Amino acid sequence: MSGRAGVGAYPEVPAGEARLALPTAVSPAGAGVPAQRAAAVDPVVELELARRMADEADRHGQQAELLAQRPALLPTWSPLARAVAVYAGCGAAAGVVVLALVLASGVGLVDGFTLGAWICAGLPAVAFFGGYLVLGRWGRPAMVAGTPPRYLPLGFLICFLLVPMAYCAYLLLVRGLR
Repeated sequence: MSGRAGVGAYPEVPAGEARLALPTAVSPAGAGVPAQRAAAVDPVVELELARRMADEADRHGQQAELLAQRPALLPTWSPLARAVAVYAGCGAAAGVVVLALVLASGVGLVDGFTLGAWICAGLPAVAFFGGYLVLGRWGRPAMVAGTPPRYLPLGFLICFLLVPMAYCAYLLLVRGLR
């Protein structure tokens, strides 16, 4: 059953023994296992292979460094576009909470002062700090010299304008539907 007749790569199992038994480890000097044949080594070929492997390893190392200089969150975006997207996303999430507060206020679960405090100060601050933390955790590269910009004034402006604007949009929507 071996590839070539007479090579003896596999030990022959006598017909009487069980063929389903697991193979056992045989030492290299054991009977039935041929020793590896020493191939003629050409030093020029071996050096060329080593050079190619070293070049490939260098190329992979450079790619790893380039990938490590990109953040995990939106890696192809510029830092400014990433910050705007994160702060706007956090502001939009706070806008959904504003909708819940407006509905709770309409039912009588939240009074007007609490609603105003959350809309004007609480939720914009939560959205701003949420965006700040997201940019700090996933918006910075693994390898970076210094601290990447988080655009604090822009984030503050986005969050503290977007949340009250969402409230105004809900008011206009509700007034328009009546």
